[in-house]
Amino acid sequence: NKGFWLIALLCLMFYSAVFPFMKYATSLMENKYGMSNVWAGWIPALIPMGNLIMTPLFGGIYDRKGKGATIMIIGSAMLIGVHVLFALPVLNYWWFAAFIAIVLGVAFSLVPSAMWPSVPKIIDERILGSAYCVIFWIQNWGLLLVPVVIGKVLDATGGYTLPMVIFSSFGLFALFFGLWLKREDKKKGYGLELPNIK
Repeated sequence: NKGFWLIALLCLMFYSAVFPFMKYATSLMENKYGMSNVWAGWIPALIPMGNLIMTPLFGGIYDRKGKGATIMIIGSAMLIGVHVLFALPVLNYWWFAAFIAIVLGVAFSLVPSAMWPSVPKIIDERILGSAYCVIFWIQNWGLLLVPVVIGKVLDATGGYTLPMVIFSSFGLFALFFGLWLKREDKKKGYGLELPNIK
């Protein structure tokens, strides 16, 4: 099922650009934005805080209005923008870092709120548990390997520009798989753009 594999790969790329980033975000805030340890920890905390507030909202929008594939595409595009802005040597102020972290929190709410409810539209409910397990298995390969790669890049370069470019490339792949998924939805009629409440 091509739609299933596209969602699995989108999940892999998206989460590889979020969770490993959060591991290094405090150090990024200290080194690029010159924050103290305390404030450097608070800025990345805005990401899950925004996620707590926004995910139920976006999930409700998907249930009532649909547009699941479009929501995943928008979230992936926002992810690219966030990491590009973190990579650029501009506006090295705490308020700008906080703003970018909030945008990442919104992106981190958009994609999961549409991605996970879309799986039952693509996969037969008899094997839904297995499908979710495979997606998590694939996702965890990214969460295993990406921090190792980013750590090696940091050791080699000593700066965060290249790691942010790598995270941006994961967002680019997520966007590509989201666009492909939307196209596949049009062909196969999964109903990803349709509301769940009818």
